[in-house]
Amino acid sequence: MSADQKTLDVYDRYISDYEKLISKELKDTNLDIFMKMIKRDGKVLDLGCGTGTASLELLKNGFAPFPIDASLEMTKVAEALLEIKPRQISFDEIDEHDFYDAIWANFSLLHVKKNKFGDILKQLFFALKKEGIFFFSLKRGTGESRDKLGRFYSYYEKGEVQKFLEKANFQTTNYVEGRSKGLAGDEELWMGFFCKKMI
Repeated sequence: MSADQKTLDVYDRYISDYEKLISKELKDTNLDIFMKMIKRDGKVLDLGCGTGTASLELLKNGFAPFPIDASLEMTKVAEALLEIKPRQISFDEIDEHDFYDAIWANFSLLHVKKNKFGDILKQLFFALKKEGIFFFSLKRGTGESRDKLGRFYSYYEKGEVQKFLEKANFQTTNYVEGRSKGLAGDEELWMGFFCKKMI
């Protein structure tokens, strides 16, 4: 597993605080949009599933979620919620080909180092079926750094991400922006990309 160990340690240590934070969040409108874009019964990779809340919504709405997370504690909580055993793997261990109808990566790929981001996008491209749907969100900014809890983050601007997507043969169909307060307590800007796999 190549995931950043310090970041995983933070999530494992603060699992209770993370659960409380997620429970207070409002309904995710991006997830609603995402579900309308994919076929009923579709296989959805929940990339960095956390405590499993997105996978639960996917289940309730007739989809087949495949949750994964590199944090052991996250997968334990998600398994209790979903009654599905998530895989405890890092992003670069995804090896399916032409398997998923869609991929949901909400605030998870931001933990990938920039020099690995393009490679991960290629793996996700191959994991998706033809014209598969892909949503991911990142924090806006520049460079790479750790937050005050010790988690590793890569920060991007829109144009920078678009170049990565074009190189990986993804077409952006919708773009959203917002701001929210995370586990570290700081309010930060974020952006989300709804994409389609191009052939």
